Amino acid sequence: MGSIFYCACQWLITVIVVRVGTYQDAGYLSLAMSTSSSFSAISLFSMRSFQVSDVKREYSSDIYVGSRILTSFFAFFSCVFVSIWGNSFYQILCIMAFMLVRISEALVDVMHGIDQKYNHYDYIGKSYICRGIVTVVLFSVIQLLIKDVFIALLCVAIINWLIAFFYDWRKAYHLEHFIPVIRTRKLIELLIKCTPIMLFNFILSLETLLPKNILQQKYGVEALGIYSTIASPALVVQVFASVVFNPFLPAIAQIYVNKDFIKYRKIIHNIYLLLVVLGVGVTAIAMLLGKWGLKLLLGENILQYYELFMPIIWCTFLMAIIWIISAILTAMRKLKLLLAGIIGDFIICSFTMDYFIGQYGKNGVSFVQLFVFTIYIIYMVVVLEMVIRYQIRKEGKKTYV
Repeated sequence: MGSIFYCACQWLITVIVVRVGTYQDAGYLSLAMSTSSSFSAISLFSMRSFQVSDVKREYSSDIYVGSRILTSFFAFFSCVFVSIWGNSFYQILCIMAFMLVRISEALVDVMHGIDQKYNHYDYIGKSYICRGIVTVVLFSVIQLLIKDVFIALLCVAIINWLIAFFYDWRKAYHLEHFIPVIRTRKLIELLIKCTPIMLFNFILSLETLLPKNILQQKYGVEALGIYSTIASPALVVQVFASVVFNPFLPAIAQIYVNKDFIKYRKIIHNIYLLLVVLGVGVTAIAMLLGKWGLKLLLGENILQYYELFMPIIWCTFLMAIIWIISAILTAMRKLKLLLAGIIGDFIICSFTMDYFIGQYGKNGVSFVQLFVFTIYIIYMVVVLEMVIRYQIRKEGKKTYV
């Protein structure tokens, strides 16, 4: 629940920036959040699930913490380097400030991995709630007083770092005394094992970032701010889908490990059906309550851009489906197939996004994502079905012999 609260607080600042600022301010915030999110995948290195499942203690907490420090440094300077191209000096400052927030999240994440191994979920929940509250309060106060997105984000970054060190680090260190280790062969070995899923998450995040950058370059920061403002409530769909599904993933993975592939296939097909039903439900609710919700959250002025809303909802839901099916394939350890598919999908996105945005303006961001997300979901479903069919045939032959 703490993670949901924290995500809700980060979403809330995207609403606050419109209420007390301008669409241009919303554009600065959106660019900072989107760009830093892509490089957050590098700092996290998709290592949390690997860390908490390391029951044999193949790697010590010294190595996990050391690897996170190393990946965070690399992620930050890579983000700064990339943000120089095509952005104004003020935009670069905003991106750097929010990337500092992302780095603090990465540091906290590895501390939470230690907390989780000792079943101290209370530490994790308190951290999320505390950081969420101070993020919203501090951002709101500074925006109201001086209306400067960069200063607000910088202050949010500073307070997040203070909480990370004086609460999360201290609590984790109390459970397990660790000394970060960076120069060791085991650290390189750990990073190599986690590289495929990290690259998958990084490339997937680029499919949402680059179309927004094209939109900004063609139509300006205000256009990006309008699009991102409409998109902000839709993020609830992604968070909800992830939180609801994640608790069931270990049980599903265990069925696969037990080689009960007939039962596994039935469960996967039921998941497909559930996703279709959820898609219809989300569409119906969005159509019924969309205008009312947008007006309530963002003001009546936003309704002139309502045509952006439904395509964004569908994009968000497709992204949630990608998260769910990719999690299943990850549990099956089909990481190379995931990575190969997303590389091909990204190439398609790169060649088509300029056309879609040039043809359809702000809605082009959604249309190109609908196009490439659909292709990738079809790819993952085909891979999933082929792998399960192969395993069923393989077990059948063993039984026959």
